[in-house]
Amino acid sequence: MFSGNFPAPFTIYRSVGVAGERIGIGVIDKSGITADYVNRAHPEYVIVLLLRGRGVYRTCGGESYALSAGSVFQRFRGVPHTTEIDPASSYLECFLELGASVANLLAGYGVADPAKPVLKTAVTAVLAERFSELSDSFRTASDSELLCRIPDVVALAWSCLCGGMRPQDRAGESRRELIAAACEFLGRDFRKTADLAEFCRRRGCGYENFRKLFRAELGISPHRYRIRRRLDAACALLLRPELTISEISDMLGYASPYEFSAQFKRYMGCPPSGYRQ
Repeated sequence: MFSGNFPAPFTIYRSVGVAGERIGIGVIDKSGITADYVNRAHPEYVIVLLLRGRGVYRTCGGESYALSAGSVFQRFRGVPHTTEIDPASSYLECFLELGASVANLLAGYGVADPAKPVLKTAVTAVLAERFSELSDSFRTASDSELLCRIPDVVALAWSCLCGGMRPQDRAGESRRELIAAACEFLGRDFRKTADLAEFCRRRGCGYENFRKLFRAELGISPHRYRIRRRLDAACALLLRPELTISEISDMLGYASPYEFSAQFKRYMGCPPSGYRQ
């Protein structure tokens, strides 16, 4: 649990851009309060980070989420919900109220998802200080200067919703998750054809971009990686004397023992029988 200094309470709103969208930032001490929102729909999109305390978030559909330090909950524009507070828990929250442009950006990238109104992150000194630091701009910056801080507002919102990661960190994590899923996919079911095009479609990525990313991360093509995993499995099976070369060939999906032997010798430098000896 974070044991550093929390920001002092404050609330600031500013209108930015030609559309005059209102953006707010603040830290609110709600100690002693019980009913915060009761089946209420906020007029704008709001991200709330709970620094300290306990409570409950209830959707209009009846789902309940326990709130504690590190909980991040969202008030979606026009969506009724209820938040209850344990009055004895010294409840302290940070909030960001965002205009439609920023809210739509976060929703468009799947970061702000109404199906996941409550998330979890780590309350750190850096994250808490970013609220205080950004508040200075809202207090003193001119309209043009404030516009230049909008990327910082988006980055702070992203950090709250994505476990403290910056957008570039999130992208890197997504790439690692994709490669890990691909490695698992390519390393199993050797009797079946590995349909990488279908794999990419299911994950919303282009096949050619995936191939380039895979090669950049691992240094070999997906096709070569699957051959290597298949031969790794062959080496393990060849250590089992009760299995014949023909049985191993069939288990690994080769058309014939001859095809198996030819590929094994080409990559391993000796035939399966020689490896076994």
